[in-house]
Amino acid sequence: MTGLAGEVIYEAVKFIIMLLLLAGGVVIGGKLRTRSDAKKEAKNKEI
Repeated sequence: MTGLAGEVIYEAVKFIIMLLLLAGGVVIGGKLRTRSDAKKEAKNKEI
């Protein structure tokens, strides 16, 4: 029984870590896209 509980806890922790990594990737991607869009807009204003 202890082995099963340990495995369930391990999988739950692994799942939470994957969710956090996914959320972090989305946040970082959004910030990079915002910077990229700002650079493109600034470049278009120069022309």
